[in-house]
Amino acid sequence: MKIRCLVVDDEKLAQDVLIHHISKFDILQLEGICNNVFELITFLNQNKNIDLIFLDIKMPEINGTDFVDMFNNPPAIIYTTAYNQYALNAFNQSAVDYLLKPISLDRFSKSIQKATQILRAAQHPASITEKSNDCFYVKSDKRLVKINPAELVYIEGMRNYIRLYTETDKIMVLGTLASVEESLKHLDYICRVHKSFFINLNKINYLEQNVIVLTNKKSIPVGLSYRSQVYEKLKIMQAK
Repeated sequence: MKIRCLVVDDEKLAQDVLIHHISKFDILQLEGICNNVFELITFLNQNKNIDLIFLDIKMPEINGTDFVDMFNNPPAIIYTTAYNQYALNAFNQSAVDYLLKPISLDRFSKSIQKATQILRAAQHPASITEKSNDCFYVKSDKRLVKINPAELVYIEGMRNYIRLYTETDKIMVLGTLASVEESLKHLDYICRVHKSFFINLNKINYLEQNVIVLTNKKSIPVGLSYRSQVYEKLKIMQAK
């Protein structure tokens, strides 16, 4: 397996550090370097095979997080930045990791391990092999995992794979949120609240300023286009 990666940063020194670190890992294959988001968009339009982007956040004109919001279905993202105030937004965008500069080789290595796990899981398609009432099985890497929807806390979509979170476990499978929506649409307590998230309405701890905090302490933003649907479902549940 080779992870085809791209470095995006407007500072030459930061580029050189990442190039050095990438060279230490046989699994990584550097495909290009971009100095800003405009170059990145052009590169991705011409190269559809990028698996992973090392993306600086604070750049002139358009920052890294804005790119992820505007680009449909981007590759996996590892943010690199000197500023830690962007961390929450980065993880809400389902970033693989968030590296603070200066980036040590050890910290970089841990990030690559995480990216490798995610991208390898994406190579093994999720398949529902059996249903028992509402329970179903999914293929996660080489395992068949039984999923009880009532135990789900939330579901996160990340490009061409998804993560299913329970109170005690995290299961990663290849698939899309659209396929999840189709499989679970008969369950009124599973609700899409954001382009990247479904939640279990029974696992809500509280809702504050369009952010849902779940029983596992995870904060999920409620997307503007989903708010009326979410609030309507919550009213129905409250009435019950």
